[in-house]
Amino acid sequence: MIVGEIIDISFTHLICEAKDLNNIPTPGRFIKFNLDDYTVVGCVTRYDIGSISEGGYPRALWKSQEEIRKQYPQIDQILKGYFKCVVLGYIVDGKFVGCLPDKSIRLHSLVELATQKEILLATQNSLFLNSVLKAKDVDIIEVIPWMLFFAYLARGKDYYYIEQMGKSLNAYLKYDLNLLEPIIERLENLIMTVQEG
Repeated sequence: MIVGEIIDISFTHLICEAKDLNNIPTPGRFIKFNLDDYTVVGCVTRYDIGSISEGGYPRALWKSQEEIRKQYPQIDQILKGYFKCVVLGYIVDGKFVGCLPDKSIRLHSLVELATQKEILLATQNSLFLNSVLKAKDVDIIEVIPWMLFFAYLARGKDYYYIEQMGKSLNAYLKYDLNLLEPIIERLENLIMTVQEG
């Protein structure tokens, strides 16, 4: 299912316009798009919703979602959703290569959510974490727990995997407990939600 279209490219970063205002991929989600014989895999790091008018800002309507849809059926034309991504690497011949493709990424490529198999390939080692940690303007305390959570789910809730990635993450963060602790706390909270359910 297509969730967006690439509208801006800046080396390792992409900005996509969301196809559906109410279904914007959230930070930590793995995305993909095709580039010739490659499947490029990335991670959402941020999303924004705003008015399409220059300098415009949405205003409060003080109505329920049903009332808004009824009174303003054109709302999806006025508001747009955007999400930013970091490229993690690409898949070619069934193997994940943890670096930028040797081909330029194309504007207007259609973006989808990555499949379980693609997530498994992209997260088999800790390089994907380093790609996000090195990216600029990423709230790693919010994004990294979700990335690890989705990788955990793709592996059938394999907690051993989380332990191994936690060790790598600690090393990437240069053993800074002020950064590591909130990431681990958020991840543990996410894992508890699926264990209880």
